[in-house]
Amino acid sequence: LLDDVGVAVDARNRDRRTALMFACKTGQCAVVSHLLAAQADPTLRMKDESTAFDWAVLSGDEATMNLLADHPLVDIAAMNRFGCAAVQWAAAAGSVTSLCWLQRRGLSLSHLNEANHGAVMKAAWRGHGSALQWLLLDAEGPRLVSQLFVRDVEGNTVADAARTNGKGDIATWLESVAREIQRESRPPTTEGS
Repeated sequence: LLDDVGVAVDARNRDRRTALMFACKTGQCAVVSHLLAAQADPTLRMKDESTAFDWAVLSGDEATMNLLADHPLVDIAAMNRFGCAAVQWAAAAGSVTSLCWLQRRGLSLSHLNEANHGAVMKAAWRGHGSALQWLLLDAEGPRLVSQLFVRDVEGNTVADAARTNGKGDIATWLESVAREIQRESRPPTTEGS
């Protein structure tokens, strides 16, 4: 299409998505490499201002994430118009691999978007138990237990949001983790007081 027909490498659909973005979303690293070699612009943004890198993170394909992250024009800390960063995409996908990759790259996993949704909220909404376990409790993870107590702009806790989205088992587990955190953070009481 690019060479024989002459289709523009950065042609966009109505949502302003390009072939590069779709290749990133599906983790097609060889296609991403070919499109970049053909001068595809990795800085273009979709209607919501998300980038090809965001979609690479959503795919969870490390080779694609590395390829884009190493491109001199790509800002791996970029946010879309809702304030979502790569951490929200990785958590929404439930990809512990992507979350670990972001952490190794030095990105903050504690970032909250404009709705006060962080990685824990995004993973809980989708019911990604293994991602939640890593985000909250794993010694190698960021231990984002404070996000259990953050209310979003609608007043919901992470557990509330999970329950609303039909993830009752996740909500119940999150509530038990929050109770345990609160119990551990209380100062010990002395007898007779």
